[in-house]
Amino acid sequence: MAKVYWIKGRSAGIHQSIISKISGLLSLEELARLVVPEESLALKINLSEMGYSHYLPPVVVTSLFEKTRDLGARPVVTDSGSLFKGSRFSGFDWINTALLLGYSSGETFDSQLMLAGGYTHEEGKFYPAEGRRLGGVELGSLLTDTGNVVVISHVTAHPLMGLTGAVYNLGVGMLTGSGKLRVHSCLEVAFDPSRCDNCGVCLSFCPTGALSNGYPNISYDPEICNNCLGCFLSCPNSAMSIKPEGIPVYQESVVEAACTATDNLRGSAFFINFLSSVTPQTDDHPFSDIPFVPDLGILASEDPVAVDWATYQIISSGPGVPGSVAEQFGVLHKGEDKIKAISGIDPESWIQYAEQMNLGSRDCEFLSNT
Repeated sequence: MAKVYWIKGRSAGIHQSIISKISGLLSLEELARLVVPEESLALKINLSEMGYSHYLPPVVVTSLFEKTRDLGARPVVTDSGSLFKGSRFSGFDWINTALLLGYSSGETFDSQLMLAGGYTHEEGKFYPAEGRRLGGVELGSLLTDTGNVVVISHVTAHPLMGLTGAVYNLGVGMLTGSGKLRVHSCLEVAFDPSRCDNCGVCLSFCPTGALSNGYPNISYDPEICNNCLGCFLSCPNSAMSIKPEGIPVYQESVVEAACTATDNLRGSAFFINFLSSVTPQTDDHPFSDIPFVPDLGILASEDPVAVDWATYQIISSGPGVPGSVAEQFGVLHKGEDKIKAISGIDPESWIQYAEQMNLGSRDCEFLSNT
C-alpha cells in the first residue's frame, strides 16, 4: 500500500515556508532514495504557455534542483513541447519561454534545462503499449535515458481529464510530438460558426493550416486538422469544442501512455502534486482565470494513481473561492465535486482504468503533515 503525504498550504512561520516544505519533501524516504550521488535525476515540470499567469513558481523547481544537487545527484529540469503553435512549439520558443517565466538556464540550473524530446520535440523512441487503445507510443529520449524521475505537477482542472496531475504529466508530458499526436488522434474538433466573430485569435495557434481567414467566419478544414487543440484552447468565443465520443478514448490513451512511460524508465519515479493556484484552465492555455479553491498544499507519493485520487478528494472536500468559477457553478461549499462541475468530467472513470492497467491504486495510506 502506497503512502500519500499531504503538506498543507498554510504557513505560520519561517519553518513552513515553501523552501522548508521542499526540504520536508526531500526527507521522505520514498523520494530520498531516488536522490543518488553521481546519478542523473530528471525533474519533470509543467512549463506553462505565455499568458498563463498562475503557473508553479520557479522557486519551487529551483529549490528542488539546488537541494538535490547539494545531495550529490545530477539533476536536469525538463518538459515537452506543445502540439500547437504557441510559445512552446519550437525548441527555441520553449527555451525562450522558460527564461521569460523565470527558469534561468545559467548558474541556477548549470544549463541543465532541456527538452525531453530534444530541440525538435522528436528525439525519442516508439515503445509498445499495453491496453486497448494505443498499441504503442513515442517517449522523449531524455526521460528514458536518465536515471530516476521526480514528476512535479501543477494541478488544474482539465477539459478532457477533469484534472491534471501525476497521470496526465506522465501520459502526455513525457511524449514526443509524434507521441502526443498519437494520443490526440481519437479527438475531433467541432466548429460552431454561429459563435465565431472572425477575431482571428485562433489562426496563429494552428500548425497545419486547418484554420484560415474567411468571411463572415474563420474557415475550418477538418481534413487537415491534427487535433492539436490550439484553437480550442485559445478561442475567446468557444466556437471550437471537442466531440464527446472521443473523450473516453483519449483518457484511456493517456493512461496507457503513462503506463508505457513508467515501464520504460531506467530508474524509479516519485510524484509531487502542487494544489496551489488551481485554476479552471490548464498550463497549456494562453490565459488563466483566478484559482477556484484556496491553496490546498502539496501531495506526494510514489504512486501516481493514489496521489491523483487524493488530489481529487481534497479539492472536492475543500471550500470554493468566492468570485471564482466555483461560485459561478454553485460549488462553493465543502464536499461538492468542483472538478466535475467545472470541467464536466468525472475523473473516476480513467482512475479506475489506471487501476486496471496496474499503474497504481486508490488504496493508500494518507499521511497529513500540518
